[in-house]
Amino acid sequence: MSNWIEEAEKRQKEKDHIYTQDVHVESDIKKANHERILPFITKLNELIERVSRISPEERKPSIEIGSTHLSDDLKYEFFGSAFLLKEKRIAFIIKKNKNYIFWRRIYITITDSIGIVKITIYEKGTSQTNQNDIIKSKMKLITNIDSCNEATCFNIVEWLVFKISSSELRRKLPHISQ
Repeated sequence: MSNWIEEAEKRQKEKDHIYTQDVHVESDIKKANHERILPFITKLNELIERVSRISPEERKPSIEIGSTHLSDDLKYEFFGSAFLLKEKRIAFIIKKNKNYIFWRRIYITITDSIGIVKITIYEKGTSQTNQNDIIKSKMKLITNIDSCNEATCFNIVEWLVFKISSSELRRKLPHISQ
């Protein structure tokens, strides 16, 4: 009669070995995807740096633009903000213009699928007079790394500095699905 502890340990060891192999393969795919997307990220950062050196008067309505990345993280964040005037309807009749501060963020996440990245687009606006008056939107897109080119960089920067709308950005970005 065999010992149930030894059998359980043997099964666990086999599962751990399979899991370790899967993690290693996933890690290799992410590393390869990261190397493939790096020229695109570099170009996007260069454009953002150029725009951030332009005076705020010249890049209106944008007041801030930048990017962040943690060295071990496989997610890149690009952001922009602006003050915008939005028209709101009250009781379907009265139109009222309100000042909002808007923040835009775009996250590019390296995936474990060969040649694929995930792009997440956030936009949030808060009324300057009523902090509870909030406008939000979020979109997720899956795209092929090879379709991320210089034109894509320009489209993202135009969106971050509020030159194009979120729906225009979605149409201009190459994507497989949402």
